[in-house]
Amino acid sequence: MNAHPKCGMPVREITEVLADRAASEWIKASLESALLRDPVDALNDALLLASVLDVQLRAKLDLQDG
Repeated sequence: MNAHPKCGMPVREITEVLADRAASEWIKASLESALLRDPVDALNDALLLASVLDVQLRAKLDLQDG
């Protein structure tokens, strides 16, 4: 398993995520949907979603950037 270059977390194979009983149905459905799309568009949308969710989490936890 490779490590993500920015965070060092393991990069999992598609089949691992889809077979993982601990993975949420939401992430599995999102992954399956993304695989039907242009990979550049899917990645850009995933990064945008992650950024928006990060901002929301930081606001809820009253955290500042940095």
